[in-house]
Amino acid sequence: MDFFTRIARLFSPKRDAFLGPENRDWRQLIKQDVRTIPQDELGRKRAARSRMPIILTILFFVFVIAVISLSLEEGTPVSSSIPITYATDGFLPSSYANKIINDGTDSWAKDVATIKTDLEKDPQVLTAKVRRLGTGGLEIKLLERLAVARIAILPPSGPYIVKLVSPEGVLFSGSGYPQQSIGSLPVITDFRTTGAGEKVSVDGLEVVGPFLFTARTMYPNQYKQWATISLRDCFGSQEDAMGSNLHINIRPGSQPVDRATLSEIVFSTTNWRNELEILSKLDIDGLLRKSTGGASSYVLKLSIQNRTSSRPIPEPRLVPISSR
Repeated sequence: MDFFTRIARLFSPKRDAFLGPENRDWRQLIKQDVRTIPQDELGRKRAARSRMPIILTILFFVFVIAVISLSLEEGTPVSSSIPITYATDGFLPSSYANKIINDGTDSWAKDVATIKTDLEKDPQVLTAKVRRLGTGGLEIKLLERLAVARIAILPPSGPYIVKLVSPEGVLFSGSGYPQQSIGSLPVITDFRTTGAGEKVSVDGLEVVGPFLFTARTMYPNQYKQWATISLRDCFGSQEDAMGSNLHINIRPGSQPVDRATLSEIVFSTTNWRNELEILSKLDIDGLLRKSTGGASSYVLKLSIQNRTSSRPIPEPRLVPISSR
């Protein structure tokens, strides 16, 4: 036995039970049945808890790496020559995004967060998602406001400016909208404005916007027949006020010619949700054919709460235009 073997044996573990051949162990002589994970519920819980520190450590490092990557992505300047993947659910063209990226003297230094903020400054854009792709390009996805009506505003100088109205009552320019789509929207009339220019606001849009959106999505057959919405009796934020109404004018040619026509529908500004449901269940054609008023056109009053007469007249009701 050489010197190194003796040294190795000196420091090796001593056998205290079995003195057999070299490199033999008592575990090789006795059949072992060792379960690394106990099979009872308590054992499984203990095994799961023993792995929790490792799992939490891995998740922590993944979170830190993700935060650092996102920070670097948002803070890195975007070159005007990089490829852009553009998508929108509306009508804004890709040239709009290119203009935002390249606009200004410091366009070369814009990062992802700045581009997102600049895109969302346009009232037509509801939200914008901007992220850097692994290929070095830029991905832009826009969610645009839905148009439920149009309005023509006369500025202090110049011709009328046509704006579109969103369900939230926000005015926007409607860039990229086809003329046919704009022409099919009902027109808001008899309104009152405050402010001027880009800061102009229209009283009552916070009421008429949700009203038209509900009609468009839930009662499209009624909505597509509406030509104008008059706000002459709409008191804006005072929608619960007595006599606060929305006057809807029906599109010419949308009704049969062999009976009297329905020219107007009156909704209250406080109870219009119930009144829309009532309208959807009414047999307007049958009511007009059976009408004994003798007029050529009628107004349908659904405004149950905001009556103009003190007498208890049942509503909804058809009123001949000649007797209004």
